[in-house]
This record gives sequence, C-alpha cells and structure tokens, in this order.
Amino acid sequence: MTTDEYPATMKFLLSSKSEGNTISSNQLPPHYQRHAFKDAVVEFSEGSFGCFSVQEIRSKSWVIGWLNFSIRKPIRLNTIIDQPMVAIVCILKGNISYELQGYGNLMLRKNMYGCYYIPADSKNTASFAVDEHEAVYCSFSNDFLLSFVTQHPNFQQLYDAQQNRSQNGNALSTFKVNIEERRILDAIRQCNLTGPAKHIFFHARINDLLISYFNSLEVADKKQYRSIDQQIRLREIQVFIQDNFHLPLKVQTLSKQAGMNLRSFEKGFKELFGIRPKEYIEQQRVSRAAQLLEATNIPVTSIAYQVGFAGTNYFSFVFRKIHNCSPREFRQKWLEKNKIASDQDL
Repeated sequence: MTTDEYPATMKFLLSSKSEGNTISSNQLPPHYQRHAFKDAVVEFSEGSFGCFSVQEIRSKSWVIGWLNFSIRKPIRLNTIIDQPMVAIVCILKGNISYELQGYGNLMLRKNMYGCYYIPADSKNTASFAVDEHEAVYCSFSNDFLLSFVTQHPNFQQLYDAQQNRSQNGNALSTFKVNIEERRILDAIRQCNLTGPAKHIFFHARINDLLISYFNSLEVADKKQYRSIDQQIRLREIQVFIQDNFHLPLKVQTLSKQAGMNLRSFEKGFKELFGIRPKEYIEQQRVSRAAQLLEATNIPVTSIAYQVGFAGTNYFSFVFRKIHNCSPREFRQKWLEKNKIASDQDL
C-alpha cells in the first residue's frame, strides 16, 4: 500500500544537533517489547536522549499510531506529516508541548484527548521533558471523515481544512480520557484478532472513540449555552439592582428572580462582575448617597434610608469601607473643596 492509499501518518525526527549516535530500527529491541503493538509497522530510535517508538496499523480509512517515548534528557523532536492530517489524539502518559503551524503552542496533557488538523510538510515540533510519555493517534481518510462531518460544525472545519490542504493547523476542544475511552483504547491495544477481522474490530473501536468525543462536544456545547443564558439573566439582575437599589433587596429573592439557586447565583455574579451581589447592592447605594451628600443638604440619616439602608450605623460602616471616611466627613471634605474652588474663581 503506497502513501497515497492510506491516511496521513506521523513521524518524529531529531534535529541535526541532537542526532549524535542515534540508532534506528524497524523492530523493537528486547527491552522495549513491553510496548509492542501487535502486527504494527515499527519505527524505533534510540540515542543519548533516550528512545522512542512509532507503531502503526494502516487501512484505507484510518491509521492507528501508538507512540512511546522514554526520555532521559529534555528534547525537541520535529514531527513530519506526509499528508494533511485530521486525527484524534489521546495522551496517556506525560505532558507534551506541541507547536502547531498556523495555530500556536498546545500543551497536550496527560489523560486528555482531542481532535486536530495538522498541515502536510509543516514545521511542527514536540517538546518532551524527562519522563515516560505515551500517546495514541487515529488519522482519517477524507471518505471516512465525510461520514462524521455533520456531527458538529467545528468538525466540518477540520474536514474542509484537510480537503483544501490548508497550511494552518487547528484544534478542537479537549476532554478527559475517562473509563469509556480507556476501555476502547485497551481493546485496541490488546486485540488478538488477525486479518480482516482485526481491521473490522479496529474500525468499530475508532467509531466508538469518535462517538464518545462527539458526545463530549455536545455536553460542552450545552454547558456553554447554559453559561450564556446564565450571563443574560445575571445582567438583567444587574440592571434591576441599578434601578431598584433603594428597595429592601435580598440576595435570596434576586437569585429566585434569576431562576438560579443561591450558591450558583452568588458564584456566577462574582465571576461575571467581580463583586458579590450584596456588595454590588451596597456599592450602588453608597454611590447614590455620595451624590446626595454633595448636591443636597438632606440629613445623613434621611439619605441612609432614602438609598435603601435599614439604619445609619450600617450605612456609615459600608460608606467608610468604600470611601475611607464617614458620610459626614465626606460631605465636609466636599464643601471645603468646593469653597476653595469658589475662592479661587474670585
């Protein structure tokens, strides 16, 4: 089977400075047999940096690549993609810093998986710290992808990029490798079938992995929708407070008005506006009180009640917390400042 007959594959090359006395082989040495992926095409490299292997099983619809890196000193590897690649990548051990052409730096984290578009013949690099690293990728043919593009609009973007041989990489959301995804990968790794049956089995497991990924995307989309809807309701509450701060507002009542439980309401309000609901109400009241202290001769006690405080003591406490002075001191300072300005005008 020639290169054009199967989907994209991924290779790793050392930079010329790092090569040294590197040994390459198409077989795993005895000490690396624990990583063997049965019936896979093998590429193994070893040097002073440590060693790594790329083991691939290929079909016309997909390629499964099992990657293992045993790194003794930090190293950066160039990644070579022979064709435009759309792949689902699962990181099982270690963290890998990946520079994706046209996209930027990605941190591929342990026990996370996601979908990526990687341009052909692109300048991508993977950086490895001293550690054991393990990853699995499944790349797909255009025809195979076509059966999934309707599942999510972002997946259509990856398909179009592959079709158009875009030179800019792309990455979709990443999700945790949970029990179900681990079960699928273990089934692939431990499969003892042979011949056509093995490829049929792998094809089914790859479908399972993609379905799991799309389910995660759908859940994430729903959470994002709920988040946007929540923001709209919180902003409505913000406006309501601005218009009604003089009323005896209670946070519990506002949370019900927003259709949220108290804990979610307080947390969401703080995340969106950087201040707790109670503090925001008090801030609005004190702001109006300051205006009245400057512009009128209304007694402080009357102002306290007029802006919504239940008593002067707490009003003075909150006012001092915001302005570092009492309401009376604030008014006196403003009068003195205004008198000085008037004298200067004369």
